Amino acid sequence: METGNWKPETGVFRFMNDSKKERVSFICKASDEGKKVVDLIAEKSSLSKSLIKKLMTFGGVTQGFKGKKLRVRKAKALVKDGDKIECFFDPSIDLNESYDFKRLYKSKYFGIYLKPAGALSEGTQYGDQISLLRHVEVNKRFAYPVNRVDKEIEGPVVIAYDSKAQNILQQKWRNDVIKKFIVIVKGSMEGSGEIEFSINNKFTLTKYNCLKDLDGNTLVEVSLISERKNQIQIHFEKIGHRVLEIRSYHLEFVDPYSKENIIISNG
Repeated sequence: METGNWKPETGVFRFMNDSKKERVSFICKASDEGKKVVDLIAEKSSLSKSLIKKLMTFGGVTQGFKGKKLRVRKAKALVKDGDKIECFFDPSIDLNESYDFKRLYKSKYFGIYLKPAGALSEGTQYGDQISLLRHVEVNKRFAYPVNRVDKEIEGPVVIAYDSKAQNILQQKWRNDVIKKFIVIVKGSMEGSGEIEFSINNKFTLTKYNCLKDLDGNTLVEVSLISERKNQIQIHFEKIGHRVLEIRSYHLEFVDPYSKENIIISNG
């Protein structure tokens, strides 16, 4: 959890690790009704209007009411009494950064895309402009993630184009999808085996097969039987072999609509 200084009179939270990193959060009053989101944020923070507009395009500004919260992207957006406005800014994030998301499989109901290392599968509170999910939304209007790949990992991500397809594919994902990774771990390992260790009190199982010695480190093929965030890194840490590099390279399952056997191999 990030810590810092909260100023309730302005609604600005400044993070202790970087005085330029801040979160603006406030509830609109009746006297604010009809004002622009941009203008109100500028009044309550040190951020310029041009930067705020860029943050809106990037996905770093949200507007909420009665439990619903949506990203605000248009500079002309207006507020209503009771709206909660939040704006997140981190100067370490490059707002001009972009990634090439190659589509590996095309279907009417879903697509499989290659997420590069460094790109996000989904956005964060700081924005979603460089995420795969936003890329698909722009081109397909609707995007529903079936799986996720950690930021530092390159690998295939399945995105459904409606909620029904997402549900069907996620049911398949739990039991009927083969997921393999190529990993370089620190230290020497031999043979094959399994690592079973709970993450957040949930069962997790990783299978591995050592492929090659790399001057004291080891190239390993990994299969995920379960799938939790950072599972591979956590499991290999537990057996004393820190992960140095990781890449998702093989995805295999049957298309529930066409019944075609899909094999995505990025090896």
